[in-house]
Amino acid sequence: MIGQIALVGAGLGDPELLTVKGLRKIEQADVIVYDRLINPAILNACKAGCEQIYVGKRPNYHPVPQEKIQEIMIQKAQQGLNVVRLKSGDPYVFGRGGEEGASLREAGISFEVIPGITSSIGGLAYAGIPITHRNLAASFHVYTGHLNSSEQEIDWLTAAKVEGTLVFLMGMSSLKEITEQLIKHGKDKNTPAAIIQWASRKQQKTVEGTLETIFEKAHAAGLQPPCLIVIGETVRRRSDLNFFEERPLFSISIAIPFTKKKKMASRLTDLGAEIIELPPSSQQIFDGEINFTNPRQVIFTDRLSVEMFIRTMKMNKTDWRKLADWQFVTVGHHTRTGLEEAGIQMDADFTDLADYLQELPITSDTLFLGDSLMKDTLESQNIAGEMLLSHDEKIIIEIPDLWQTGDFMYFPNSKAARLFLTALNEEEVTTAKQKKIIVMGQKTKGVFDQYQIPVIQTAEPSYESVVEKLKEEMKR
Repeated sequence: MIGQIALVGAGLGDPELLTVKGLRKIEQADVIVYDRLINPAILNACKAGCEQIYVGKRPNYHPVPQEKIQEIMIQKAQQGLNVVRLKSGDPYVFGRGGEEGASLREAGISFEVIPGITSSIGGLAYAGIPITHRNLAASFHVYTGHLNSSEQEIDWLTAAKVEGTLVFLMGMSSLKEITEQLIKHGKDKNTPAAIIQWASRKQQKTVEGTLETIFEKAHAAGLQPPCLIVIGETVRRRSDLNFFEERPLFSISIAIPFTKKKKMASRLTDLGAEIIELPPSSQQIFDGEINFTNPRQVIFTDRLSVEMFIRTMKMNKTDWRKLADWQFVTVGHHTRTGLEEAGIQMDADFTDLADYLQELPITSDTLFLGDSLMKDTLESQNIAGEMLLSHDEKIIIEIPDLWQTGDFMYFPNSKAARLFLTALNEEEVTTAKQKKIIVMGQKTKGVFDQYQIPVIQTAEPSYESVVEKLKEEMKR
């Protein structure tokens, strides 16, 4: 069976600008073939075992030739694998998607194209520059800035005379020639112009000028590719429409644990921060042997331990009514919530395991359910009772080093902190000691204390307190 291929446009950088259909294709893919400008956060959506093949190109450096990229896609599809060719922007806007599609059709492989938000429109919007505007621009014209490698030379006379907005993609190395050619062929040297660096990312920087001055201003500002060049009267609207660069957390990046609930990530993104999402953990719930004959005190130390207990009951066809004399104790907020969602009220609840060990009696009938860390903790203290591994959870995917270059890290709970730290090697732990890490709660701080990693603890265990702490640290 021949696999299918989707040419997916990832948009201009912000992972939330990916289309719903594009995300679905990425989640289902067996192989991802991706470009240099893809935000790594998008790759977190890949399923376990998905092969990720990097084929990124830089100016004047193409380690994987275009023909080889097409060959890779064809070979993977012929192996029966579903492939996503993940491209920045839109596949058909100077993305060579047309060439790739033609090569697939020639090889007899079906494919589809999923458009992405092109930077020629979306990138301008993030800089507060509308590509069209009533009374200012009724049309727009997009050119490649790779003048020397373009197969069709730009008609400068036509480009200089057309009305509307001119946009040049990938044109920083040709900026001087672009401005000189337009002026030479009749474009008013006082026409507003702007350069947008890394649109929608934390490195976004916008420089304004005129067709005559923009080269010198961009050079003085030290702008580096990828950049957009925009020329036209709509640049004047930036003072009124610039929204992204004025957000309170703009220009910082924050590494946070992966979670399906994106409330905090969305909150920080809406405030202008760029989110670096760590890889998801993998969970395994074990099949345990629990004797349901006599009443016991069960200590649930993790939400997954609740799932394991209920699953074991079902496997043993145990009636809840037989557990009327049992005592259920939860450790941690999420564990308590998991038990309550199962329709069970706990007899006692504790913030952490240490509190429980100090307050309640432990007998040979006490049953602890949890992961290997729980078992190691109890065994190191010679705690009585039975200890049963209910589950295991760890980050098995290699953690991309992008978190090491981020400005901040944020961990909402001790579990997320422990999963991250146990996945690091010694060198990475040393790097973590140099990072600004924000945590909510003493328990989470305690996890980092075990590794001698300093952290910044919020005044209150709330989202608002995290945001305020970020703003405070940005001023330092």
